[in-house]
Amino acid sequence: MQKFEIHFSEERLADLRQRLKDTRLPPDLTNENWQFGTDRAYLQELLDYWQNDYDWRKKENELNQYPQFIAEINGLKIHFFHIKSAKKSALPLLLTHGWPDSFLRYAKLFALLKDYDLIVPSLCGFTFSTLPEKGFINNAEIAEIWHILMTEILGYKEYVASGGDMGRGVTCYLAANYPNEVKGIHLTDVGMVKELLTVQDEQLTPEELDYKRRANQWLRDEAAYISIHSTKPQTLAYALAGSPVGLAAWVIEKYHSWSDWELLSKDDLCDCLTLYWLTDTACTSQRVYYGNTWTLPPMNKISVPVAIAAFPKDVLPAPKEWIEKHYPVVQYTQMPRGGHFTALEQPKEFAEDIKSFVAKLK
Repeated sequence: MQKFEIHFSEERLADLRQRLKDTRLPPDLTNENWQFGTDRAYLQELLDYWQNDYDWRKKENELNQYPQFIAEINGLKIHFFHIKSAKKSALPLLLTHGWPDSFLRYAKLFALLKDYDLIVPSLCGFTFSTLPEKGFINNAEIAEIWHILMTEILGYKEYVASGGDMGRGVTCYLAANYPNEVKGIHLTDVGMVKELLTVQDEQLTPEELDYKRRANQWLRDEAAYISIHSTKPQTLAYALAGSPVGLAAWVIEKYHSWSDWELLSKDDLCDCLTLYWLTDTACTSQRVYYGNTWTLPPMNKISVPVAIAAFPKDVLPAPKEWIEKHYPVVQYTQMPRGGHFTALEQPKEFAEDIKSFVAKLK
């Protein structure tokens, strides 16, 4: 395990600004309410800010205040924050992000959860963590790596895990496979409930029927990215690796669709985009979709306590009734605001929900 700090050269930052300056944008045609994808007027505004006003060094210095490391696990280099509490025998809390974000999803929590040892890794293929030579990985394999990190590298005998999006999947595999060490899990989603999409309408509750209708509409209108990421991610990668504007258009559309948009600042978005661009991980981060689509094993039953923090603007929040039937839920919180990026959008509320859950475990 080696200490690590984030640093990108001035030459690479200058190259990014020049590429932004040299961009040619397509005509927008008719695109009210982002109907056909990323809105040109908003994108131009964001690109101008990214090129001329955004300060990556500020974010870099802020992040480097917190201890980071690189560990080699199962032949992969894994980047993670390990922020130890001043509190003796503090509970370890493992936080796992998803796509299209990074550890930045949880960075606003670093100052809010000082009573815990925080472990915030970068998923394989994201930022400074690598992929295996086969070129893809799945949530179950990542969960195995995370457990090695927590128990063998860091020496914890037990811990609590939290996650959303891909991080939710990894967290669930941890709970299912290592119930003796994982004391409980905190989730911000349960993924798409595919079984409700095939049940006859008359067999569903009103809440489940509403979910089925919303899910089918979402699959029709929003899910094309999953098909691309899980089948031909390399083809898309050339556009995202060669153009920061292409990267921005692809990623920001998801932030706009999946978040409580007004809660996100331009700095939040540029932090994300800059990290993806400078680490050149737009391609590798998508390979987890391939792994999860084609190689994900069945999951064992989850028996450890579960907390659900349901954010109203998240992607397809599942019916509460269904969740409580299928998970050992000890805490369900309907958050007043926020979307898919959870702690990035509502850090204080997220932190309080974690604290409430941990108190129940005690």
